[in-house]
Amino acid sequence: MYRLYFAPGSAAMAPQAVLEEIGAPYELLTVDVAGRQHHGEAYRRLNPNGRIPVLLDGDFALFETAAICQYLAERHPEAGLMPSDGRQRALCLQWLTFMTNTPQVAFIDWFHPDWKFSDAAGQAALKAAADAELQRAFQVLEEGLPGGDTMLAGGFSLLDIYLTMLMRWSRFMTRPMWHWPKLKRIAGATYPRPAFQRMMQRQGIAWADNWPG
Repeated sequence: MYRLYFAPGSAAMAPQAVLEEIGAPYELLTVDVAGRQHHGEAYRRLNPNGRIPVLLDGDFALFETAAICQYLAERHPEAGLMPSDGRQRALCLQWLTFMTNTPQVAFIDWFHPDWKFSDAAGQAALKAAADAELQRAFQVLEEGLPGGDTMLAGGFSLLDIYLTMLMRWSRFMTRPMWHWPKLKRIAGATYPRPAFQRMMQRQGIAWADNWPG
């Protein structure tokens, strides 16, 4: 059985939704963020960066959200969450890497500018810079995607789960991610899926109250 360290609404959303899609049994292990459990010695033995999530597969520990999603998708090819076709697979890896390295990183600065700056002016400047980078990243996605209900022309994949997680994170922004029509269409098709709904229910979180429908 897989075991997933998570905190509600964190980057563990995507791996848990992948687990729900593939139908594999798993156990959720709550990380006490308020108590800084993720910075404790025991957790840092699993993830030296002190970030959430971590996946345990027996005695194998894996961190980094994108790596966990890819690992699970490739371990369960019957779920069809990772394309095997050369170019579609390459595009899947391209967008997975982009979402991890660009908008996901910018979201950290947007949500937690206090991690880098203690003064109000520094925090405001960092948050503004992160907002601008997020808007740019959303535009890159919008212009690069084919325009259907999924990020890949070949159909539903782990990318759609990942993008929908980021969509939820954007709900407090002045210009949330759903202002981009292609991105809104993808998330609008993904978050109602039973697997994504089960993930949110088990995490005790809801979708975006201000979602335009």
